[in-house]
Amino acid sequence: MFFNQDGVLNIDEAVAENPSFKKIMEDGIVTEQELETQTQKVISILQEMDKKYSDEQLAEIKELLTEASVLYAVYNIHSLQQIDK
Repeated sequence: MFFNQDGVLNIDEAVAENPSFKKIMEDGIVTEQELETQTQKVISILQEMDKKYSDEQLAEIKELLTEASVLYAVYNIHSLQQIDK
């Protein structure tokens, strides 16, 4: 589920096929309202998960979200560093 047949994490594909992403990117512009709507959607999902899952499961989810966020941040920093070269 997380990886394609070549063993590569397929998150880019999942994002590209996500209805929320498609809707936001229809016009090629991300508005403040679209950011706010997506923020609220994520918060709502996390609040539902908080009710459904055990503390141990929530700790694993939090670790995954944190590490994915670190990856996203350092990937973007790396990309910006490449522009300066």
